[in-house]
Amino acid sequence: MLVHELGLTRYGMALSLQRRMQRLRAEGAIRDALLITEHEPVITLGRSHPEPSLRVSEERVGDAGIAIIQVERGGDITYHGPGQLIVYGIIGLRERGLGALDYLAGLEEAVIRAAGDLGIEAGRSPAGRGVWASGGKMASVGINVRRGVTMHGIAWNVSADLGNFELINPCGMSDIRMASISGECGRAVSLAEAAGGFLRQLSAGLGWELERAALPPAMAPECEEA
Repeated sequence: MLVHELGLTRYGMALSLQRRMQRLRAEGAIRDALLITEHEPVITLGRSHPEPSLRVSEERVGDAGIAIIQVERGGDITYHGPGQLIVYGIIGLRERGLGALDYLAGLEEAVIRAAGDLGIEAGRSPAGRGVWASGGKMASVGINVRRGVTMHGIAWNVSADLGNFELINPCGMSDIRMASISGECGRAVSLAEAAGGFLRQLSAGLGWELERAALPPAMAPECEEA
């Protein structure tokens, strides 16, 4: 499986790339891949939640320069921004003998174990999917599956400024608190360090061999917004 590190991206560009790759993977034209990125500030809504669950007015969100975009993933509202590790999987589930819930659990488990490597006790919660620590929810997960191929994935707060989460009710819950790896550790943790730990644990947990590779020029994110 290929791992493509994209750096900081605009959300619409990464979404366009995922959609093209999901289609090409379903056609057998490309291999399974993971996309590693972080986004410029954006709020996204899951497919079943077209009305944003906000703590402030939409005008205030717009004044902050943050777009609100509805996409095809599961789950409710979330925020993405710098300092948040995003891992999108373009994965043919059938060929790997996985169901959607198996895959979601594998993403969560990789974060839980990578957090453990950093000395943080993390786990799941009855409140909903994702990964939680003592300070609150640190990772959100949601995917889309089309023709047996996934897109979207998991977002893990590493060194993100959590202030923008105050604009929303994360996951549609008014009483939820958000946490980050750096906050839980009490030290700065880089995205590179978190990504390395996540990929090691994902590879070990699901038995995947991962190969870092540059994104082919023909696959470069298009300059378009969702």
